[in-house]
Amino acid sequence: MMVLSIVLVMAVVAWISGLTMALASRAEAKRLRVLNNTLEERIRARTADLTQALAASEDQARALSSANQAKSDFLAAMSHELRTPLNAVMGFSHILQMNAEAEPLTLRQTQAVEQILAAGAHLLALIEEVLDLARIEAGKLSLSIERVDPLLVARQVCDSLQPEARAAGVTLIAPPPQAGLGAVADRTRLRQVLLNLLSNAIKYNLPGGSVRLEVRHQDGGLTLSVIDTGCGLPADRMAELFQPFSRLGRETSATPGTGVGLAVSRRLAEAMGGRLEAESVEGQGSTFRLWLPAAGEATVLHSAPAVGVASPGDLPQATMLYVEDNPANVILMRHVIRALGPMRLFTAETGPEGLTLARDLRPDVILLDINLPGMDGFTLKTGLDADPLTRGIPVLALSANAMPEDIRRGRQAGFVAYLTKPLDIPALAEALGRALNASTPVSGRAA
Repeated sequence: MMVLSIVLVMAVVAWISGLTMALASRAEAKRLRVLNNTLEERIRARTADLTQALAASEDQARALSSANQAKSDFLAAMSHELRTPLNAVMGFSHILQMNAEAEPLTLRQTQAVEQILAAGAHLLALIEEVLDLARIEAGKLSLSIERVDPLLVARQVCDSLQPEARAAGVTLIAPPPQAGLGAVADRTRLRQVLLNLLSNAIKYNLPGGSVRLEVRHQDGGLTLSVIDTGCGLPADRMAELFQPFSRLGRETSATPGTGVGLAVSRRLAEAMGGRLEAESVEGQGSTFRLWLPAAGEATVLHSAPAVGVASPGDLPQATMLYVEDNPANVILMRHVIRALGPMRLFTAETGPEGLTLARDLRPDVILLDINLPGMDGFTLKTGLDADPLTRGIPVLALSANAMPEDIRRGRQAGFVAYLTKPLDIPALAEALGRALNASTPVSGRAA
């Protein structure tokens, strides 16, 4: 009997324990279900928030991309519309200078032409600087990084600016020759930065002042220092020095400027892996230091190939077809060709007319604009290449479409040269010389 009672008690205890555990498990399961539902609600809400944020981010990215594209389109249109009249302004001014012996200008006329060219060059530089700034901010700047001799570039820039320094009454001191200097940089952009720094140092100097360019090893690289004895800058304006379009209180001065050059120069220095810093003391002058990484000894120094510029006597007698719809540009080209050599010039105003005339004339060289009525220059080039009568004729482009993608497309299209407006007459002469000397004359042949 005692044993039976113990068994019954144990059974009851076990039943109660099992019931307790079952109730506890049920309660825990319910708690977990509630917690799971809560977590699922939180996850759904968080997912909805993230989806909404992602959609908003994508909308912002699309809006930003659209804004950048609109800015690029505007800059491309602005560049084209400004380059087109500049082509006539600067081109005819150059013609007046080139014809000085045959048709001498008076002193006042010579000075007027020089002022026109200086103003045109200033406007062209502004266009290029604004485009550079836009390319840098959009991450579309194309660089060719290699080992260059910064001392050679520096001395070349100093030589080119000596006339400007003499005219301003400023002594420009170039760095002395040194051996074994090599930096990692883009040669063209390095020249652009040094031109900007040195021309600023000359412009904002005082008569009788000096500008000195020094090159030395520093911090595992090379430092190019531009030191001037100008009026300097107040300490409270130094923070604005590299801000775009900031002229630091010189907006009303007679010295021309836009406030873009230094901003572009600093960004170019950074894009080349370097840095551009400045210090200035008001009333004493300023020092700008451009630091660039040093190049390894194993790298071969880049040397630019010597390019001879064709002179009038170098151009052979030939026939040229010029396809251009702007009357001022056609008149300018007639003057240029007359000055360059014994070439016969024929013109066409539209793409279809140019294609027909090219087939009939079979000229030795064709120069064409890109924005043509009826058929653009690229389509005209494709038509010339597709016709057996014209596919061997060298074709050059001369266009106000001067954005990097335009030039890239021109090279891909197979133009012998893609020249941009305003017209660079020596560059045109050199390109014509290469095209004509490399090809067999085709004009006058029987069809």
